[in-house]
Amino acid sequence: MPTDTPPPPAADGPSARAANRQERAAHERGRVANRQSRPARWKAVAGSAVLAVGVFAIGYGCTGGSAPAAARPGPPVTVTSQTPEPQTKGGSLPADRTQPSTAACATKRRPAGWAKTENAQHGDASWRASYDTDPSSDIVAGYLDQVSAACGDTVGLHLSGYVSSASVTAYRIGWYGGAGGRVVWSEAKVPVAASQVKNSGAPTYTVEASWPVAARISITQAWTPGFYLLVVRARPHDAGDAIPLVVRDDSDGNGAPGSGSSPLLLQASVLTYQAYNNYGRYSLYYGPKDQSSKRTDRSRVASFDRPSNGDGYQAPFLYDIPLIGEAEKLGLDIDYTTDVDVDRRPSQVAAHKALLIGGHSEYWTRRMYDAAVYARDNGTNIAFFGANEVYWHARLEPSPAGPDRRMVVYRQAAEDPLAKSDPAQATVLWDSPQLQRPEATLVGPAYGELGATGGAFRVLQPDSWILAGTGAVKEQVLKDSLGGEYDTVKNDYATPPDIDVIAAAPILFSGQPAMATMSYYSAPSGAGVFAGGMTYWDCQLVQQCKNHEVNPSTAKLLTTMTDNVLRDFAQGPAGQRHPSAHRPAPSARALISSAASQSDVGIGPPAPAR
Repeated sequence: MPTDTPPPPAADGPSARAANRQERAAHERGRVANRQSRPARWKAVAGSAVLAVGVFAIGYGCTGGSAPAAARPGPPVTVTSQTPEPQTKGGSLPADRTQPSTAACATKRRPAGWAKTENAQHGDASWRASYDTDPSSDIVAGYLDQVSAACGDTVGLHLSGYVSSASVTAYRIGWYGGAGGRVVWSEAKVPVAASQVKNSGAPTYTVEASWPVAARISITQAWTPGFYLLVVRARPHDAGDAIPLVVRDDSDGNGAPGSGSSPLLLQASVLTYQAYNNYGRYSLYYGPKDQSSKRTDRSRVASFDRPSNGDGYQAPFLYDIPLIGEAEKLGLDIDYTTDVDVDRRPSQVAAHKALLIGGHSEYWTRRMYDAAVYARDNGTNIAFFGANEVYWHARLEPSPAGPDRRMVVYRQAAEDPLAKSDPAQATVLWDSPQLQRPEATLVGPAYGELGATGGAFRVLQPDSWILAGTGAVKEQVLKDSLGGEYDTVKNDYATPPDIDVIAAAPILFSGQPAMATMSYYSAPSGAGVFAGGMTYWDCQLVQQCKNHEVNPSTAKLLTTMTDNVLRDFAQGPAGQRHPSAHRPAPSARALISSAASQSDVGIGPPAPAR
């Protein structure tokens, strides 16, 4: 890691965030083009690395795209011990390892219909500008010392930058008449000072800011439980950098302490945010030096003790926030958690009528997986409004700042120090020989690929309750609907036997027929499980997907489908009302040959030369 410090970004210079968007786009295109087999999916490519080197050369320095550089590199991060995950007996619920808050304001039950009352308040849409920040917002950056909090807690805010102070505004994300958020708290002058950034170096390449606390924020009753963005601005009219925070409902409204008051539970995918976070020039996907396909300098242990950048920064805007807005627009009561919190208290999932997962929940710990399976098998519905879910096994570790502040993902069992003595600890694919827990056993479909250009889903089962009210007919094409990564029902040993494929998108990927699928199945418990089949499901609801043009008619139909799932799943086990039957899709080749238009077939990278 270089020791020189780049100058502060000029007020009229190119936005580091914009430059990083170009890097991400090249990274996604190149990663697909270079990927020859599924186990190598994580590998970044030389093409994106060349671009990354150019971007970093013009000012990223030690800290990555959106944040100010340290005055000098700090002492190395020490990553020594790693803790094995305890095994859970099959079919049982892992024991909670933390307790919910006991503060009176955190345990107060919310009445039915609270979401309608909350969203009737005045909204403020100024948070939206932080999705694509302007150059001035790169002057200061920060992070929180917790991913979630409850009323009565205090959250530490850590800042570093080139100004003496910055404003911080907390927005609760919801509907609010279309504004999408409301201001709950603000502070005009929070002190800022330039601080160091540390890197462990090989073998884990862990970046940690470990900055001092700039402010301690008290979570009061004014902070209605929900999903928040804390936007940091160097100047009053800056777009600002947004920091996510979940405020939990730790009441016993659903029958047990910490179970919350609402039928729905949305799990924010903070592990996936962190996996893609390249602050400090290192993510779980790539580092700045090794430009080969091996990517030997990518992080193996990523830290939450740093700001967010790159795909990790934009992930909540694309994959979770649109779903939150839609659920609260419907007036549905909904509790919020994170995947770290589910690992801490697995019991909370089965206390709800349904678990909601956004567009991209790729990294799961064993305790998360076990909690979801237990909940499904005891009647809790699960909706995956995305794809590439439950794909990599991750472990949680403490940092000097506190518990669960580092996530461990080696990707190769041979590198993972715990896998040598216990293969079940290996942070590899869930369907690997070491773990043998394919995601399809829970989700229904399995991972397909990334990078299909164009393409559209085609309605196969218009009588499905999920399509009610859409007016969809058999063979109707949802124009331009395929986007991002996709999943596919494979009808193998891991696939639930009664899975119903309600729509499919034909794809010609690397010269071979393939397809993406939307599906639903009912479990023996009566729980229903829906899988949207693409990571760009949620962002199409708000017609704002990066590098993807959204068709308004398709967005409207997907929104109705989303509403059907949300409303029905909030009533309890969907399989009791909508038992599924095995209705497979035609073959991928048949879907391609029967496409009404060539533009309805997604095209992946060309097949490699022989």
